[in-house]
Amino acid sequence: MTDSAFFLSSCTRALAGSEGAVHLLQQKERVEQAVVANDAALTLDTSKALLESIFKTILSDRVPNPDLEQDLSPLYRCVRDVLPLNRDEQANEILKRLTNSIVHSIAELRNNYGAASHGDDGYAENPVEMPEAEMMARIVDGMAGFLYQRHKAHGNPENAARIYYGEYPAFDDFLDTQWDGYTLPLSPKHEISLPASRIIFLTEPNAYREMLLQYLSTEAEDRDDQGA
Repeated sequence: MTDSAFFLSSCTRALAGSEGAVHLLQQKERVEQAVVANDAALTLDTSKALLESIFKTILSDRVPNPDLEQDLSPLYRCVRDVLPLNRDEQANEILKRLTNSIVHSIAELRNNYGAASHGDDGYAENPVEMPEAEMMARIVDGMAGFLYQRHKAHGNPENAARIYYGEYPAFDDFLDTQWDGYTLPLSPKHEISLPASRIIFLTEPNAYREMLLQYLSTEAEDRDDQGA
């Protein structure tokens, strides 16, 4: 690596608007820092940890009292059970096979060649170098970002443990037409503007959820009336 910066672009997009997911953001930054530091073994460790955190977050959002103490592959099997990868059955099965292979490979590489997996002889050389480690980091980035975006896009606000701001833009627009937002002037040339939907989401999350459920229910009734 000769670049001064390295970004997990897929995860960065998926985590936009999820400022409260501090641990996930930290995990992403650790992978980026490991690549910039040219530390192949640590890149494997942090990539595996990021993927594991994505799995645990999805399960915590979708499953009551999930078993989060499982190894990486069993965790992913649980994720697949609650999060379809594609609406088409055949495409879903192909994506399952592809992602299963990624999960198995990142776990195997980390267990054999990661920095924290086990101690080696003091003169042992790690055969995994930065090109391979960076490739795995980018593969994990693509899979983790895809899963998290799909999770956020196919949530059930009635049952979900967490709701993410920005998942329901039409509802947010509706709130913003009902109430004014707030603008905080920081200097003559700089100000921060928060729309009403964002303020309600941050300060009264239960009220936001209740209004969202009512909005979705009304929208569904309107569609039924139009189709009748």
